[in-house]
Amino acid sequence: MDIPEYYKQFQNQSPKKDEEAKMPEKTETSPADKPLQKTEPQRQSQQSQQPAVKDKTIPFQGNGFSLEQLEDWKDKTIYTLEGPVTDGIKHNVIVTIDAEPSTEDLTEYSLMQIQTLESELKSYMLLKQGETKLTNGSNAYEVIFSWYPTDDLRIYQHQIYAIDNKKAYKLTATFTKKTRQTIGPAVLRMMLSFNPGKK
Repeated sequence: MDIPEYYKQFQNQSPKKDEEAKMPEKTETSPADKPLQKTEPQRQSQQSQQPAVKDKTIPFQGNGFSLEQLEDWKDKTIYTLEGPVTDGIKHNVIVTIDAEPSTEDLTEYSLMQIQTLESELKSYMLLKQGETKLTNGSNAYEVIFSWYPTDDLRIYQHQIYAIDNKKAYKLTATFTKKTRQTIGPAVLRMMLSFNPGKK
């Protein structure tokens, strides 16, 4: 399976040169070890951490915490609801939020997502697509497809798309052929209970 987006940034980083990785060791006679000479640099370091001007921030509310987010930063949270390991794979439902979708038309947005899947996934096969309803009665779009993350593993994925208040939401669940029949119906009911903007 694809590695999470967060880790992809580390893939192409070149290792540090040996001379950069090695830090000089202090000796017992180093002046930096003397207590009188450490006091003033520490004070200067603490003073330099104080911001010169007030940062422009917006309140960010997470799951059980809050912080003052820098105004020009973007929330790219991906929510993962982890399920059991069954038939050799760990099941989960992943919720991603697109705060700036290229279109607010649900069908058009969904077809664009499907087109991306077709171009990126190995041996992608579309099994089902079309409009559906969330449990709360609002419109959604679903797609079911299969693909091969490895040569000997075929997985099935069920996605639900929804657009609300100018944001697009995508829910993705992964199954094997067997678990589509066993835990699949319960997972689908969980996905359809999605209620954007509600706590």
